[in-house]
Amino acid sequence: MKGFLSIIFILAFTFGTSSGKGLKPYSFSLKDENGKIVKLEDLKGNVIVLSFWSTTCHTCRDELPKLSKLADEYRGKNVLFFGIVIDTKDISRIKNIKKEWQFEIPILIGDSVVISKYRIIGTPITYILKKDLTIGKIIYGDYPVKKYKKIINKLLKEN
Repeated sequence: MKGFLSIIFILAFTFGTSSGKGLKPYSFSLKDENGKIVKLEDLKGNVIVLSFWSTTCHTCRDELPKLSKLADEYRGKNVLFFGIVIDTKDISRIKNIKKEWQFEIPILIGDSVVISKYRIIGTPITYILKKDLTIGKIIYGDYPVKKYKKIINKLLKEN
């Protein structure tokens, strides 16, 4: 386990963000915390922020409230934020964590296919998708709000 965590930290600090730009990610259909199906294809035309997280991730505890505040800032501006939980399907646990960690972005329930297709090897990993649903940026670990804004604003200006 210690070796695995070391690899995650090396990836996060060495690369911080990853290429993959312009590639089309796996087009999922996932249930949200209220049982509604969310299809990635239905979100086309918006910049999409997908933050993969787990209930035991300490960095996620800081990252998700940050993203929630950003979601409030970008409300009505064609930017959608989702957290994709990868380690539980327990809705009451998810809602309790949202309350405890104090964040409001919608949560999608990840599955093994999504985890594999998005190559989730640790959390948080955040994909920022362009309006055409291609990858704009992949972020590993904690990331400054100022840099999120710079990426999102750039992608909003693209056609």
